Amino acid sequence: MSKKPLMVSKYLFIFNLAVIQSLKNSKALLGLSLFLLTCLLIFAHLWKIAAAKMGAAHLHPDQLLWYIALNEWVLISIPEIHVGMEQDLRSGKLAYLLPRPISYLKSMFFEGLGMLTVNLLVLGAVAFLFTWWRIGIFPFEGRILILLLALGALAGAVGVIFQMLVGISAFWLQEVSPFNWIWEKLLFALGGLILPLAVYPLWIQNIAYWTPFPAILGERSALAIDFSYTAALHVALSLLFWGLLALGCLSLLYRKGLKILTVEG
Repeated sequence: MSKKPLMVSKYLFIFNLAVIQSLKNSKALLGLSLFLLTCLLIFAHLWKIAAAKMGAAHLHPDQLLWYIALNEWVLISIPEIHVGMEQDLRSGKLAYLLPRPISYLKSMFFEGLGMLTVNLLVLGAVAFLFTWWRIGIFPFEGRILILLLALGALAGAVGVIFQMLVGISAFWLQEVSPFNWIWEKLLFALGGLILPLAVYPLWIQNIAYWTPFPAILGERSALAIDFSYTAALHVALSLLFWGLLALGCLSLLYRKGLKILTVEG
């Protein structure tokens, strides 16, 4: 039997195990669902003030609520995989995991994908049903909805990779929480969490479009306001670019970190 299918089956086993464990952790799913509903309720009332101050009062409230729902759905679904990585690195557990015949980074990625998959399914149902109930109409055609869901899943996967980048920084930092705090705040500010980036000042837009944040959040969710296949293709290509770039950085930093681990024992 070829080694490659065997290795793939091991990572699929890790993925399936993460899915099963996430499904069993009903309290965590319930907590995330309640948090998502709270965010949607708050932002559904805040958008009027924010839209008026930023010159976006022309946007229809139904459009904005779907925009916020698509943002929050992915944002809250991304698992905090960096916490487990930080613990592995700081406790020395990584040294015991390295001799395993599988890649540590790949195993963490597939574990993160398993948790992400469950979160996207559960929170997606909560977000979409709540928004549909709140507005009373469902504005998407079937093929557009499928495309929005696919882009959301891709954005979540890219988010997992960036969470791993935060976790890998534990090789050099005592705590990764400040780094994660910076990541989250930049994601909120430059990703267009509450309002589309098109209504932000031009200088903020110019900065944002040189970062992965719009593709993960605002630019992707803006398709609910003004959908076009050209824009959807641009978002997909942006996510693939940033995902591959993040993977390259992750691999490079991991190799440098292992050298530190080897030198320091």
